[in-house]
Amino acid sequence: MDTYFSETANQNAPISFFAQLLKYLPQAWIFDEDKRLSPRSNARQFTFWDQLVCLLFCHLAGCDSLREIEDGLISAVGKLQHASAKAMGRTTLAYANEHRSYEIAKNLYFRLLQTYAQLFKGHLDQDYFHPVYALDSTTISVCLSRFQWARYRRAKGGFKLHTVLDEDLQLPVVMNMTHGKRADVKEAKAAIEALGSKDITVVMDRGYNDYKLFMWLTQRGTKFVTRIKDNAKTTRLKDDIIEEKDNYGDYGFQFTQEQARKVCGNTRFRLVQWYDSENNRWFDFLSNDFDLTATQIADLYRKRWQIELFFKKLKQNLKIKSFIGTSENAVMTQI
Repeated sequence: MDTYFSETANQNAPISFFAQLLKYLPQAWIFDEDKRLSPRSNARQFTFWDQLVCLLFCHLAGCDSLREIEDGLISAVGKLQHASAKAMGRTTLAYANEHRSYEIAKNLYFRLLQTYAQLFKGHLDQDYFHPVYALDSTTISVCLSRFQWARYRRAKGGFKLHTVLDEDLQLPVVMNMTHGKRADVKEAKAAIEALGSKDITVVMDRGYNDYKLFMWLTQRGTKFVTRIKDNAKTTRLKDDIIEEKDNYGDYGFQFTQEQARKVCGNTRFRLVQWYDSENNRWFDFLSNDFDLTATQIADLYRKRWQIELFFKKLKQNLKIKSFIGTSENAVMTQI
């Protein structure tokens, strides 16, 4: 913890690294948002700013408990004065995490995303005509006896984070929490609608294979790229060749299964078959986008791996597997 805080003998000493990071946060906006969203009945001695400082300290200092946060901040109370924050006791912090709506933290994230987006842009190396987003979910296991609201199985606790990642920023723009049994397909529409714009491209893994979802995306004007199921029945690919080469095939097709025909009718989709020479295997990509090249379709799905890396960072680099609160609100505030 001394990495972030060091006691000083005079007030003119350099501000700590942690305090310098806090200066990039919109403190005045945070106070205004806190007054707008926090119930008047809540104690006003400690603000969301104080709570935020505690949670950031938890992540950066690697704290695993409320007591660690309390001890660390109390030992650095002199540095906190530079950040206009007060050290919160562990019971006060626990109460704030449980009762102060996580919407404040959520709004702050989007405010920061809007402010600093230009610093993160540029991960897409070519023009795909539409903004590109990756859709996926991750399950976080928790102790059922402590997180009783997160019942996943009979003797197991867990919840899902349904996430939409902006591929150009490689940061999440939607993150909805549901119980662990919630199917990805059932949450897909809500996550995509939360983006607002329809003129986008959504990249999904094979877990989102659903004819109704494909038609819903197509009818709203949203492009998608995913993997097609191995047992999918279609019209003959040779009847609708867009392009064929040694390492890929590009075809138009229609679904022929009875269930698929009821939903999709005669809607034409696109199948790109791509050969991975390094692993000696073929990949089949399904899309409703006929404007991109076959190479771009395959490349878009390859970039989907970034959301898997994001989930890995979320669980390993941040304190997301060691929650300091057990209520739904406390968990979402920390996330």
